[in-house]
Amino acid sequence: MTERDGLVDGHVFFYGDERLEGILESPGPSATDPPTDPLGGVVVSHPHPLMGGTMAQPLVYRIAHACREHRMAALRFNFRGVGQSRGSYSGIDEHRDVEAAAAFLRGRLGPDIPVALAGYSFGSVMTALAADGPTPVEALALVAFVATMQGMPDGALDRLRDFRGPVLAVCGEEDELAPPEVVEAVLRDLRLDFRLIVVQGADHFFAGKQEEVGAAVATFLEGAFRAGRTL
Repeated sequence: MTERDGLVDGHVFFYGDERLEGILESPGPSATDPPTDPLGGVVVSHPHPLMGGTMAQPLVYRIAHACREHRMAALRFNFRGVGQSRGSYSGIDEHRDVEAAAAFLRGRLGPDIPVALAGYSFGSVMTALAADGPTPVEALALVAFVATMQGMPDGALDRLRDFRGPVLAVCGEEDELAPPEVVEAVLRDLRLDFRLIVVQGADHFFAGKQEEVGAAVATFLEGAFRAGRTL
C-alpha cells in the first residue's frame, strides 16, 4: 500500500449498507511514477455477482487501468457478497454499493476533484441507478448496458431523466444482452446527453477488444472532466 497525493493506494474497505472491499489506485501506471494531482476520480463496477463477476474481472481492470493512464484515480470494488464484501446478493440494492463507493472516493479526493461512474454489464445498470445518488457525478460510462435486465422494477431507470452530465454507452456489435439499437433507444427515450460507441465484431464479453473499450471509456471521461473544469 502506497500513499500518493493524499490518497492511500491499495486494498481498501468502506461502508455502505455493509462493509465493502475495493482497490483504490492513483494516476500513473505504477507507484514509482512521479505524483500527479488526479484530473478526476472514477468508480468502476463489475458484472453480475452470480455469474462470477468481481473487481478482478479483466475488462473492469482494463477500464480502471486506462483511467489511471489518463490522470484519474480509479476505485474498483466488490459488490455485497463478493470477495471480502459483506452482505448478500439483492439484484437491485447493489446501486447503493455504487453510491457508497462514490462517497468514499469523494472523501479521499476532496471536494474540488470531480467523480464519475463507470460500469460493465450488471455494473452498468447499478451505475445508472446510482447516478442520482447523494454524491454529485460528472459523467457516466455504461459498458454493455443491459437496459432491459430481468428483475429490475418497472420505471427504475426513470431516475436517469434528471441526469445532466454526459453519458457514454459502449456496446458490442453482436451483444444479444445489450443490443446497440436497444441501448440507443432507451438512452434517447430518457433524453440523455449520450454518445454511443459500437465495437465491431464484439459480443457481451468484448474478447480481444478490452483495451479498445478501456481506452474509449478513459478518453471520454477525461474529456468530460476537462470540459467541466472550463465551465
